[in-house]
Amino acid sequence: MLLVRLNVFASFASLLLLPSVAQAEQKAGLISGNDIGAMVLALFAVLVVIVVLASLLKRFNLKFQGASGMKVLSSVSLGTKERLVIVDVGGQKLLLGVTQQRIECLKELPDDINLKGKQEQ
Repeated sequence: MLLVRLNVFASFASLLLLPSVAQAEQKAGLISGNDIGAMVLALFAVLVVIVVLASLLKRFNLKFQGASGMKVLSSVSLGTKERLVIVDVGGQKLLLGVTQQRIECLKELPDDINLKGKQEQ
């Protein structure tokens, strides 16, 4: 859906820029104020698209995770680079200790564990 909207926007922007491109071809290499204006407008349009996509990703909390069967259920920071993480791997819940140097499985948790507080989905 988003790609369709971007394609429509790109088509509309190219229609707006088409007259300036035709004028540029007639002048054979001379850069006019209209050409510079069209370039600035195109740059502004690209920047707006980047900002809109970034805000959508942030708003909907989209994460690009593969469908590998692993999911982070909860995470808590213990220090600047140390964390405790509860992950679900193939239906089994594990408590992992994560440091800068290594990741260690601390405990296998029961399936019916109730997680309270902040959870990552």
